[in-house]
Amino acid sequence: MFQRTFCCCIPVRAGVIFLGILGLFGGSGVTAIGIINLKNLGASKTSAIIQIIIYILLAIVSIFGLIGAISRRLGFVRLYFGMLIIHLIFSIATGIYAINRDFKDAPKYIQECASGSTEKSVHDGCLYAANLVKAVLISVFITAWILETWACVIVFKYSRQLADEDNAKTAVKDTESW
Repeated sequence: MFQRTFCCCIPVRAGVIFLGILGLFGGSGVTAIGIINLKNLGASKTSAIIQIIIYILLAIVSIFGLIGAISRRLGFVRLYFGMLIIHLIFSIATGIYAINRDFKDAPKYIQECASGSTEKSVHDGCLYAANLVKAVLISVFITAWILETWACVIVFKYSRQLADEDNAKTAVKDTESW
């Protein structure tokens, strides 16, 4: 039976196991950092809480992928794939909300940063910092969405591979052919 791969040579099963581990630790880590930083946030607290919930769900979802890939269970892998798609959709929606919230709150952050200073250099420095935060935030979200989309493709390939293997096991061979 041929084995599907990604990145030219890595088996998709290994990829799903890696993604399960990465999702478990990454989701847990982002959640922990988010909870620690939650008390320091102002108006963007709602956005941060939504992101914390999304990433704790990623950690939970990743457990299904890890179990499914290790035990070669098609049902778990399909469940993981479906939940990963749903997670991606919610991640995009909440990420757009977080980016929008950051753009709306930027003037307030710039004003707090300048602390009433009338010097143009202080204001310009605060403006530069706010724009840098926006650029980093957008870059991080887009990178995460691309990687998660790629993860969905890998998990889908592995679910197809498991389905093909299951079909090959149940196929009846005709030994009395012409």
